[in-house]
Amino acid sequence: MIPEKITKIEQKKFLCGRQKFEIREDGEMEVTVSRLWMHNQFKFPLWALNPSPTRVKFVQVGSLVGSIIFALCTACVIVGMVVSRDDLGTDLALLFPLFLFGAVFGACIWKLKTQSVNANVYHYRDGGGRLHIWFENPDPKAFKDFCETLTRKADEAWAHRPIEPSSQSLAGELAALKKLKDSGVLNEAEFERAKNKLLGQTEQGRIGFV
Repeated sequence: MIPEKITKIEQKKFLCGRQKFEIREDGEMEVTVSRLWMHNQFKFPLWALNPSPTRVKFVQVGSLVGSIIFALCTACVIVGMVVSRDDLGTDLALLFPLFLFGAVFGACIWKLKTQSVNANVYHYRDGGGRLHIWFENPDPKAFKDFCETLTRKADEAWAHRPIEPSSQSLAGELAALKKLKDSGVLNEAEFERAKNKLLGQTEQGRIGFV
């Protein structure tokens, strides 16, 4: 028997906050996300998650270039202040560009850290959202074990997902038949025979095929 791997992972990332993912025994995934500006906690069924993640690595090139440029500008201003340390007027004149370049440099670093992506991305099957599990965070083994467990559990949950009640209704059965006809699987005569058989079963209180 294969031992159960890690089912919970907590991640921290500088300037990006924290996030926690837990695969629950009841077949749901519980997610907690904490950012500087918000805290969100929610659950959803594992069968709603596509078990095949997308590996995404994306760096904000503009922010990286901006960080380098304004870091150099800030360093030049500091050097100028050191060189002219005996000249109070020059030091005061350099305070404004020092503050300006330093602020822009900090903004570039913040954008670089928060908007760059390095993660395994799991998409919802209905296309309504996605989960970013930060790559090799908190460590490579925990990250790998959790992703493997999540992929396996999501695949198992899909195989045992609940059947929507509407698909068992007469309207649902007729819609399925019409879809088969429209796709060319059934011709017009086969469609009519299957529909009549279904309606006959419905009159006997048995909806469905035998």
